[in-house]
Amino acid sequence: MVGSLNRRQVMAGLGVALTGLAAPRGASAALPTMALAAAPDEMIFSGVPARTRTLAYNGMIPGPIIRVRQGEALAVRFVNKLDKPSAVHWHGLRIANAMDGAAGLTQPPVQPGESFYYRFQPPDAGTFWYHPHIHGDTARQQDAGLYGVLIVDEEEPVSVDQDLVLVIDDWSLGPDGQILPPAPADAMHAGRIGSRITINTVDDEYITLAPNERIRLRLVNVANSRIARLALAGFTGTIVAIDGHPVDTPFVPNNGRLDLPPGGRADIVVDGPPAEGAEAGIAINNNGEVVMLVHLVPSKGPAKRPVPLPPFVLARSSLPAVLALQRAKRVPLVMEGGPRMGVDGTMQHAMGMGGSVWTLNGKSSDGHGGPPLFSVKRGSLVDLGLVNKTIFAHAIHVHGHAMRILHPFDDEWQPYWVDTVTVADGETVHTAFIADNPGKWMIHCHMVEHQESGMATWFEVT
Repeated sequence: MVGSLNRRQVMAGLGVALTGLAAPRGASAALPTMALAAAPDEMIFSGVPARTRTLAYNGMIPGPIIRVRQGEALAVRFVNKLDKPSAVHWHGLRIANAMDGAAGLTQPPVQPGESFYYRFQPPDAGTFWYHPHIHGDTARQQDAGLYGVLIVDEEEPVSVDQDLVLVIDDWSLGPDGQILPPAPADAMHAGRIGSRITINTVDDEYITLAPNERIRLRLVNVANSRIARLALAGFTGTIVAIDGHPVDTPFVPNNGRLDLPPGGRADIVVDGPPAEGAEAGIAINNNGEVVMLVHLVPSKGPAKRPVPLPPFVLARSSLPAVLALQRAKRVPLVMEGGPRMGVDGTMQHAMGMGGSVWTLNGKSSDGHGGPPLFSVKRGSLVDLGLVNKTIFAHAIHVHGHAMRILHPFDDEWQPYWVDTVTVADGETVHTAFIADNPGKWMIHCHMVEHQESGMATWFEVT
């Protein structure tokens, strides 16, 4: 059963111990292997009259925090104790294609009672996460609690007093306290948006901050479809990394606003203390209602140190600082489908064959079958033009690579790398990435219900 030990572990950002299991075939016998089991479980929500049936990794929601140092090898033996096939996708990691975890494209589905060994060396330090990736059941499995955080620590330790993980999720519970089953309307609209928002599976968290104390907050949005619209109130938070990659120059978000798409992450550094006499923390917009998820509370004890720490600096990303856009292969990705606004101002709905709702470049796909969207030689630069012709936002996620968001009127780009891009209804966003990771890679909407109803495809790097 999910318990408070997991919550304390998440808040402290602790890693999990690796067990001495047998190493995968071809792996070094000296490499410790961690066991990661997906199984049915239960959780207690405050104010809910019954235990909620969930799914969990190692009996925890979120699953165990996995920590590895940049460039070091990690081995995980995934055991499927569910009654349906599954697989583990390592979201945001630029790792070998066979280890990506996209069942049906990079590996066979892991059947109930079977296991699969994942072994890889993360090239990038930062905040990442893991979750199921099995077409037709990803939404249900992730919605029920199958997700966890993977932290790749920098080669040179950074100076912070607290390194805290904050996992944002939302839940759709019925009167009996059980997770409501998927509804066709979820796929046909904005995806499943749960009315109950949690941070580390609880309603809110309190963090004590002393004068001259520094904390690193790792925000992770694991909600199926919700764009986490956050406000940083009563304190100054400096963004030092987005989607696991250091930003070019740390910055304070405009008006304290930060929007994280499903799957998105942000690392924020805060120096204490928070402002006296004012409520400080992180709030979220829940359908017009402002909900405080994180409270920053001044410590009643002495200062952490006599003088503040120097400015926080992360090592630059290993990704290139300059992109030769004039040589890029230009690939349009046109999002269509879903309901349309009729002439009378009402939504007109249509559903295609096999439950398909959405298309990319005119095709509904599971992201595995058919020809690739494009094929390029390793090292090619790709300009991916994301064109949203629907009346809902979509969050486009590219596996195995990181993208720059291009400015619409010149050849500059946003000062950070991302793996997921929010494209508002009617909007066009251009991104660019270096296709330097060989293999077959998915591109899909990370509103998971959209992905499972057609908004998915794949590309190949040879």
